[in-house]
Amino acid sequence: MIKITHLTSAHVRYDIRIFIKECCSLAKIKNYEVNLIVADNKGDEVKNNVNIIDIGKLQGRMNRIFKTTHKVFNKAIELDSDIYHFHDPELIPIGLKLKKLGKKVIFDIHENMDLQILEKQWIPFILRKFISKTYWIYEKKSCKKFDLLVVPQEAMLNKYLEINKTVVIGNFPNKQKKINNKFLSKYKLLYSGAITEARGLWNMLDLILELNKISKNYSLTIAGKIEKSLLHELKKHTAWKKINYLGFLSQEELLKIYHEHNIGLILLNNVGQYYMAYSLKLFEYMQNGMTVIMPNFGDWLSFNKKFNVGFNEDVQDSKTIAKRIESISSKQMIYFYKNNIKLVEDVFSWESQERKLYQLYEDVINVNKI
Repeated sequence: MIKITHLTSAHVRYDIRIFIKECCSLAKIKNYEVNLIVADNKGDEVKNNVNIIDIGKLQGRMNRIFKTTHKVFNKAIELDSDIYHFHDPELIPIGLKLKKLGKKVIFDIHENMDLQILEKQWIPFILRKFISKTYWIYEKKSCKKFDLLVVPQEAMLNKYLEINKTVVIGNFPNKQKKINNKFLSKYKLLYSGAITEARGLWNMLDLILELNKISKNYSLTIAGKIEKSLLHELKKHTAWKKINYLGFLSQEELLKIYHEHNIGLILLNNVGQYYMAYSLKLFEYMQNGMTVIMPNFGDWLSFNKKFNVGFNEDVQDSKTIAKRIESISSKQMIYFYKNNIKLVEDVFSWESQERKLYQLYEDVINVNKI
């Protein structure tokens, strides 16, 4: 029996990438025992053959970074696993300690943290470049010592291949039952996922105002978490009455919302790592036959040129985007509906990544194969 333990101090226990995709997939293998250490105060449980172990939640970012990570390490040692797979930059010191103990360690690098640090509002602006560079030096040095690096984006591959062995495991959705033909209306717009200023909040509010100048039928649904302070500001915006804010939804609830909408918005600003196109929301929009409105910079251009899933637009030019949406014909919507569903079915499904996940674990177990 191969014992595998995934570690996270920051993510929710049912995180789509960590639990639903990776842990649940690995738990299907008969000779794998899969554990997931979380810190959320919701207790231990066994779900989908995954042992979820809760080490408790402490309030405050500094407590999480220092005290919670220490508790994660103690629990990890107690479990005495063959492979440790961690998911948060703050757990790098834990990964290094596990390596010193002779364990096999995988670092799942969810994002370009050095770039994202430049956008962290809680870090004083004057310190961000210094912290970003310092972190990148530390991350590079540390990553050389791990058995394998995993990234979700093709755009991250070359960056990390220069440091160590790296595999892309994309954030693709599970295949789903064929959806019934939808009533294709361009008037109901949707954004799903966490929302911040950098992720295009004000761009979307400006857009819905412009669209309402054209027709009062346009509305925007936001399904995702918004910080309380930002939500307070949002409610002051004149576009708020046209916003259907649902907050965080389960996958089952979100699927119903996808079926009710046909235009998916991705109006990310060109900051941090948002030039990269392989986001889960993109593939979920596609899987549900939605026409995607996406940025006209970075990988979004090359991705759409190759796969033709929607329209690239200047995310801050709300007037032009509004004209584009208003001009979308029924014929175009039918094309994107059929094309995008087929692309996820044939190319961008989790099942293709699941096979890669199994192989990389076999390679780590039999290290000489890498």
